[in-house]
Parts: sequence; structure tokens; C-alpha cells
Amino acid sequence: MATPYSDIFDLALMDLTSYELDKLNTLSPTNFFTYMTGLLVRAIPSFTNCLQNLSARNDTTQTFTIELTEPEKDILASWVAVQVIKKEVFDIRQIRGMVQNGSDANRYSEANLLKEKMELQDRLIELADKKMTAYGLSNENWSTFYDTNL
Repeated sequence: MATPYSDIFDLALMDLTSYELDKLNTLSPTNFFTYMTGLLVRAIPSFTNCLQNLSARNDTTQTFTIELTEPEKDILASWVAVQVIKKEVFDIRQIRGMVQNGSDANRYSEANLLKEKMELQDRLIELADKKMTAYGLSNENWSTFYDTNL
């Protein structure tokens, strides 16, 4: 059975509150899914220890042609969330505004906001990495690791 991309998007949006994404989804679900598919495609290479072939997908029908497990969906959703935050961190308009803003107070405030976004990105990456580690350990054949029959 195939896994729809929407399963991953729903899980990612459970962790995020994004008025921009909510608005895009309301105004144009097609554009929303196109945008989110781009984020998913960027997120897939980060899931380096997935036991399944994540390139087994159809972007036209927005489905994986394989059935992903719940942990695999959760890990992908975490990496999609990282991609959303990365877009916030690398928002050129915000950086340009920081440079052009003449007020030290506003520049300081904008710099602090950017710093917080970067810290959030780091925490989300850490969380996704922890999930991948747990996933990898839970799927490891420990009897071959110790060269014994358990």
C-alpha cells in the first residue's frame, strides 16, 4: 500500500504553527502541496539510515509507492519541519532588513530573533537525529553484532 505525502505533511504541521502555510493551504491546496512536496524532497536525503528506498515515490500522485512505518513517517516529518525553519533562518528579506535598519534597538531585536530561529533549527535537527538513532538501533540485528545467538 502506498503512503501519501499528506501523512508526512500532517505530522510536520502538528509540530509547527505557520500562518503562511495555513493561508497557502486555504487559498490554494494545489500550491500548498507543491510547496510542501519541495520541502519533502529536500528532507529525504537527511533520512540517511532509512531501511526503505525513499526514492520509490511518485511526485505527480504525491505518494510513496511503498508503505512507510509510523517511525519513518515521524522522522520524515521532523526533517520537513527542519526545512520549514531553514527557510525562516535564510529569509533574505529579514537579513536585508537587519542590515538596512538604522535603529540599533530594532537591529538588535532582529538579530536576537534570527539567533532564536537558528537555535530552534539546531534543536529540531538534534531531535530528528535522535529519532534516526533510535530507529536505527531498534532495527539492528544485535545477535550478529555480538556474533552470538540471542
